[in-house]
Amino acid sequence: MERVGIIGVGRIGGSLAARLAVSGDFELTVSDADEERARRFSQEHQRVRFASDNLEAVRSSEMVVVSVKPWDVATVLETIAGELEGKAVVSVAAGVRISAIAGKLAEGTAVLRVMPNVCAAVGMGSAVVAANEAGETYLSRVTKMFGYVGDVMELPEPLFDAATALHGSGPAYVALFADTLVQAGVRAGIPREVARRLVNGTIEGTAVMLKDAAAHQVRDEVTTPGGTTAAALVAMEKAGFVGAIHDGVEAAAEQSRRLAG
Repeated sequence: MERVGIIGVGRIGGSLAARLAVSGDFELTVSDADEERARRFSQEHQRVRFASDNLEAVRSSEMVVVSVKPWDVATVLETIAGELEGKAVVSVAAGVRISAIAGKLAEGTAVLRVMPNVCAAVGMGSAVVAANEAGETYLSRVTKMFGYVGDVMELPEPLFDAATALHGSGPAYVALFADTLVQAGVRAGIPREVARRLVNGTIEGTAVMLKDAAAHQVRDEVTTPGGTTAAALVAMEKAGFVGAIHDGVEAAAEQSRRLAG
């Protein structure tokens, strides 16, 4: 049974720990800067042990998932570095490169970087993973572990900033689009709750269709020549809809690069 320590049980770390606990395939120990939050988490989830500090979580684990804000990673690593011999470190912090993590640890430490998204909370997330040379032997284990919260793909680390912008921030883009559609429906006279249900159902159904068809195929299937959808798409493109998406993703990628220093 894999022994995993998770430092930080916020949105991502907590979602991962909860799913791993349900699987029964892991011995889990959690810690958090908010000690009471970690204590409550362990009480609410079977097979999850509470650690009063990060060092305790590391000592009882073979793999350590660091799930804290990017600006807190260095401080956490400095605290636990002395206890990481023979263990793998997995970071989910946006913008923090493998080289920066490895530079805080003993030479030869296995370091992996995973970029998940908040859809992990419902077990339908997506994530990319990369590793340093020492961490390559852990790739299959880490991929399997994050597979409990969604789809995981290997990706070269130089593409992580783009991936962060695309899928890491992606749920916010979809939520913004959904909210805008609801507002447009209300403006057209549809009751808000009806508009919300129509939009949510449309997004959910489209997501299922996209599993078996390319996005342009779904778009073309809905778009009748001279019809209402064609008129809407032309109006959206004229208003800069497509360009705004490209600009938004690039802005997020640039911010990820800034976080890396």
